[in-house]
Amino acid sequence: MAQFENEILSLRELVEKSVSRKIQTPADFQFLTGVIQERCKETLGVTTLKRLWGYIEGYDTTRVSTLSILARAVGFRDWDDFLANYQQDGESSQWVLGRSLLATDIPVDSMVKIAWAPDRRVLLKHLGDGRFEVLASENSKLKVGDKFHCTCFIIGQPLYLDDFVRDNNAPTLFVVGNKGGLTNITKG
Repeated sequence: MAQFENEILSLRELVEKSVSRKIQTPADFQFLTGVIQERCKETLGVTTLKRLWGYIEGYDTTRVSTLSILARAVGFRDWDDFLANYQQDGESSQWVLGRSLLATDIPVDSMVKIAWAPDRRVLLKHLGDGRFEVLASENSKLKVGDKFHCTCFIIGQPLYLDDFVRDNNAPTLFVVGNKGGLTNITKG
């Protein structure tokens, strides 16, 4: 896929931005496989990711299916959707950020409204470093005062709430929008 070298580089940068972490060490690649599994319900091997990032030498080509999984992890339908929008906009990150919101792009104390089917709506406050608190909740299992960590909100994808804490109980993982993902994200 040498002909898509710049596009693959852009996709790698988007993946890193969406997980708020440079992918450089063996631990980073292991972390990324877990994120991809959570977001896409598909597995990419650590070795495959290391080759794609140039961490180890390997094949000169990358499977389209691998690139599609990475594209889905940052909010695109697949690799072709990424290419179409990359070429259309000239910079793919603008398109992705129109469909997603990174915690790093949300100022501390700012509000975020999220929604998912059938009629769930939640108002969040960013506490900083990707930590959020639920301020209001309609038709959702989330309750006012719940706190969690989240790096990225993506339209059409479930939202994984790490270190979810309610009433000082032990942290756990909580998922919202499991069927169909988020339908709306509004910052402000």
